[in-house]
Amino acid sequence: MSPIRILVADMVALDRDIVERIAGERRDMTIVSKADLAVRSDATLDVSGVDVLLASASDPDALSECLALMRSHPRLGVVVVDPADRLGVLRVCRPFEQPRGAGAPWPEYLVDAIRAAAADRDRDDQANRR
Repeated sequence: MSPIRILVADMVALDRDIVERIAGERRDMTIVSKADLAVRSDATLDVSGVDVLLASASDPDALSECLALMRSHPRLGVVVVDPADRLGVLRVCRPFEQPRGAGAPWPEYLVDAIRAAAADRDRDDQANRR
């Protein structure tokens, strides 16, 4: 199985460094691109070759733009990180079962969210091989 390809977009440097380090420590993930642009559903943000978009909730319109981006790229998983809310830490735009429970350390919760957002990619790949 190929690594989960992640695009980190629209995060302040400190938050971007933290999530890149967490994802970079996992063997099944790789950061393929970074963008300082705000998440937009038009052609401004290139998501080709990306399985998961990791974006910040700092922009109030980011979630709606992420949802619009998912609509135009149905295989794209989206994880929205909210650095200001350490209890709710992030919101996942694809439903998934949180396997570790609410007491999991934040890095493990982030990794689970990225893997869950990429799960559709693996199911699509298997279906296309049949």
